[in-house]
Amino acid sequence: MKKMWKDRFNIIAILCLATFVLIACNGDKKTSENKDAQQYTCPMHPQIIKDQPDTCPICGMDLVPMHSQDLKLEVDTNLAALLQPSDEAVVSNIKTFKVSSSTVSDTLILNGVVSYNTNNMKTISSRINGRIEKLYVKYNYQMVSKGQKIMEIYSPDLAAAQQELLYLKTKGDLSLLEQAKTKLRLLGVSENQINEVLRSGKTNYKIAVYSPASGYLVNPASISSTTKAISSDEMGQQTSATIVDNKPVNMVEGQYVSLGQVLFKLFNQQEVWAEFYSNPDESHLIKEKNLIQISSKNGKTTNARIDLIQPFYNDGQNYSVIRVYLKNMANEFRIGELLKATIVKPQVFGRWIPAKSVYQLGEKNIVFIKNGNTLKPLEVSISEKAGTHFLIKTGLKEGDEIAVNASYLIDTESFIQTN
Repeated sequence: MKKMWKDRFNIIAILCLATFVLIACNGDKKTSENKDAQQYTCPMHPQIIKDQPDTCPICGMDLVPMHSQDLKLEVDTNLAALLQPSDEAVVSNIKTFKVSSSTVSDTLILNGVVSYNTNNMKTISSRINGRIEKLYVKYNYQMVSKGQKIMEIYSPDLAAAQQELLYLKTKGDLSLLEQAKTKLRLLGVSENQINEVLRSGKTNYKIAVYSPASGYLVNPASISSTTKAISSDEMGQQTSATIVDNKPVNMVEGQYVSLGQVLFKLFNQQEVWAEFYSNPDESHLIKEKNLIQISSKNGKTTNARIDLIQPFYNDGQNYSVIRVYLKNMANEFRIGELLKATIVKPQVFGRWIPAKSVYQLGEKNIVFIKNGNTLKPLEVSISEKAGTHFLIKTGLKEGDEIAVNASYLIDTESFIQTN
């Protein structure tokens, strides 16, 4: 009996041990399966780890799978270009072209204005002391004809000279009489007026002032105060317009004038100036005697040659005045009228490239030259511009391949390192 209980105890012990081993094996299998299970984490918050796809409770982003071990990548030699500093090389499939020499000509457009020819200016001065009794001109820039009466001046000096003339006439001294006539002529009295005084025997206390030529009467103060408004048009050129004031003349009836005082300036419009304005970088392309085509707003076109090139500096800006003399017998050009001039530049042979292929960085001019699979910045020097092209002086040679659009390759901070 005792042996039977002992055998039962051994059987029970063996069954318990087998059960324990089986349970332990199942536990190890589950642990291994849990280790191999995919886990997910947030790219922005790596502390968030979950066993299944979900969203981050912090930022709401989708969780991404976690890698159980670091990925190792080997860099092939074909990717060497990508590893260069970003400010020294650019990898791009942008369109390029090869540099070659060609002949380019350009048309230069200048803006200008019709101005007075000061060489044809005449001065009307008072030859006596007196008072303006009658004024026949009313407005500044009024047109007058040669011989037209401008004003009448009362003068005691004139009356005394006429009385002296009449006295010498009664004395019969022809020599002194001729001297008295000369004195009146110098005072501005015409020969007809002198003969009228001798015929009538009466003294004329007023002297008429006549215009010595045809033209525009201008106040002397208006000449010095006439200003020019210079602005930029859509082409970057300078435009000038003379400010003309049609205010009343600065002389009034009853005003006293003195001997030698300038009453008016008289401008003859039969020859005028066409003045155009050019930038300093264009001035070396414009020479005296160059042919120039001038067109006005009314469609009139005139061919002329440049007579004068004068450099100016005004309000911190350098520019040149291009002057052309224009015949204006038929009054086709009006003072202050805006003009446009066309100058055809001579053809120049050299390495011309499109202007958009050059990126101007301060005082530097940068192009991107192709080197294998990369485009590297290269500094070049420019000698001149013709329309939408630059003439390269140094930096490029025949056959070099450069990017068509340099601005497309510039990063937002414009960090460029050139050799």
